[in-house]
Amino acid sequence: MGTTPTTKTPSLTRNALLNSMKTVMSLIFPLITFPYVSRVLGAANIGKINYSLSIVSYFALFAALGISNYAIREGAKIKRDQASLTRFARQIFTINLVSSGIAYLAFLIVVFALPDLHAYWVLLFIQSLTIGFTTIGVDWLYSIFEDYFYLSVRTIAVQFASLILMFIFVHKPSDYMIYAGISVFASSAANAWGFFHARKFCTLRPTRHVEVTRHIGPIMTLFMNNVAINIYSNAGTTFVGAMMGDVQVGLYSVAMKIYSIARQVINSLTVVSLPRLSYLSANDRKGYIALLNRLFNTIIVTCIPAAILLYALSSPIVLIISGPKYVDAIPMLQIIAFALALAAPNAFLTSAVLIPLRREKKVVISTASGAVVNIALDLALIPFFGTYAACVSIVIAELVVTVLSLAFSFDQITQLKLGTSFVHTAVGCVLIVACHMLCMRTVRIGNPIVDFLVRGGAYALVYGIALLVMRDDSLAFFLRKLRRPAKR
Repeated sequence: MGTTPTTKTPSLTRNALLNSMKTVMSLIFPLITFPYVSRVLGAANIGKINYSLSIVSYFALFAALGISNYAIREGAKIKRDQASLTRFARQIFTINLVSSGIAYLAFLIVVFALPDLHAYWVLLFIQSLTIGFTTIGVDWLYSIFEDYFYLSVRTIAVQFASLILMFIFVHKPSDYMIYAGISVFASSAANAWGFFHARKFCTLRPTRHVEVTRHIGPIMTLFMNNVAINIYSNAGTTFVGAMMGDVQVGLYSVAMKIYSIARQVINSLTVVSLPRLSYLSANDRKGYIALLNRLFNTIIVTCIPAAILLYALSSPIVLIISGPKYVDAIPMLQIIAFALALAAPNAFLTSAVLIPLRREKKVVISTASGAVVNIALDLALIPFFGTYAACVSIVIAELVVTVLSLAFSFDQITQLKLGTSFVHTAVGCVLIVACHMLCMRTVRIGNPIVDFLVRGGAYALVYGIALLVMRDDSLAFFLRKLRRPAKR
């Protein structure tokens, strides 16, 4: 049995930091560019770009299926067997090529069949390139081997290059096609190099021996989960737009964008742990439970204070990102902030427990239930309570998903030693709330950036000192990682 070259197992802490940085840059890049392009291109051209992008996104969703999570889970279990890994990677790559080909064929049929889309065909073609680039980028292969350094560096480098290109070439409304091309370059161009760089792990090429019956079931199940997530994430925007108008959509979108950034950063540790957990679940049961225990305690110590910080600092965050015209988004963000305390545990239960243990059908049930609850609440409450109802719906839907995911993974959670994480978190959060109330009564800072830095720094310092005094295990582990990079 062939084996892959021996390499040092990457640190999960380093991977989490790298993935957080990549996530933040991917989300911040549009925030940096939007004020400039919206002024230069005008509302009409921005509308064309966003409209065509929304159409392409549906075909991109089909092309991706549930391949990424499935490939990471199954590939991580056999990554030390070179022959098996290569055979598996070629099969997954072939399936992805076929799904992308079908997606492109359906895309062309729709574009040519619908006269309303003919005016956008050049723009649609440019933006559809992301489908092909994503397929050949094989990010799932890098995730299998936990090579997040490469993924992060290439993403950040391309985005900085794109930012420079935008300021060089986008100067007038007619440049909207150029801007669309640069946006595609920012999100996908690095994937072209990713295909060739993947040779360090295995040689990718299409194969006739795909073993479709083995792979297609779990892939389609995870695809259904991705569809449910897509519906779940966009339902609020859709119903607010239909019932409340464009202004409220803009305010709601700002709050959701900020929440999404915070959620994805907090979830980075769970995301980068999927390959390691998948490998351990198949090869080292004791190691799997040990890593699961450490990860769960870290998430508890992190997500609840993060939700409180997002609530407490909602005003300067909204003003920094969107300006005073979006001040009405502040109370919306304060409501949605509560969902952050639920989203991180839910991501843990899904990506660290259910998916590695091949319980993807349970994941679909949980996510679909959240989507149904979210849609039902939006339809019932938005006409009476406005956009705030959509914010409350997000929180309740996250609660439903978390409760169901906990029920489906309860046999694993009962094996964990929760220790004192809940107590330490509760004490630290009480101190944050007390510090916030004191600041609200005694401190008034006009500049939102200074306000964010001063109060955010003070709250984080209070929480960190509390954990340090109580000798919290998660904080101690993180500090050891900073002083001495671990081999695991």
